[in-house]
Amino acid sequence: MIFIDTELGRYVRSPFTAALAISFLAMPAFAQKRDEQLWIEINASTVLSEGVKLELESNQRISNDLGGLYESQYLAAVGVEIANGVTLTGGVNRVIAVDNGKVSSTEWRPRQEIGLPIVALGRGKLAGRVRFEQRFRSDGNDVGHRVRPEISYTLPLTEMLKIRLAHESYFNLNTTDFGQDAGHERMRNSAAILFPITAKVNAEVGYLNQYRFNGEARDLMEHALNTRLSIRF
Repeated sequence: MIFIDTELGRYVRSPFTAALAISFLAMPAFAQKRDEQLWIEINASTVLSEGVKLELESNQRISNDLGGLYESQYLAAVGVEIANGVTLTGGVNRVIAVDNGKVSSTEWRPRQEIGLPIVALGRGKLAGRVRFEQRFRSDGNDVGHRVRPEISYTLPLTEMLKIRLAHESYFNLNTTDFGQDAGHERMRNSAAILFPITAKVNAEVGYLNQYRFNGEARDLMEHALNTRLSIRF
């Protein structure tokens, strides 16, 4: 049974994978506020020892509505494979918010996460990840706690190309003095094409839809062109 009538459709043949693809449409049909963005991510990693990996990452986010660069993120993390495909990762993210070319706030964001394979579906693989974060911001005294579960499906299209579909939700565990409200804050749905450039350099280009639930204020839907360059050294 084929659910998507395109060239890629022949790869999506089970009800589960079709439901995963359709889930990208399962969001509020009309956000009252919208924004177009460009996310530029560069990731570098190296193996420290068997099953242990160091990862460094830079993420620059540019907004149409906010007039340019509005956020920079710099991550350092170490991952340890504790079982076949099961990885524990710990690290810290430095987040710099920018408003009209000036730093408006900074944040230290420690993180802990577990990533694991779930099941093989057809020619692709379903995987999960749960991330915990603690937020120490310069514009508040409280510490924000949140959890970010993600589910993804990666499917090889050709020998060189893969497609990755993913859903991630943000659940804030507390309310803080810097503006974090407890509850389901946002969700991200994305689709990306992955391909190698050289033996140690891979690229990813895709679309990311981020929907922010803003309570009594207007919700925000962000459309982002998401680019990622991964380098192994």
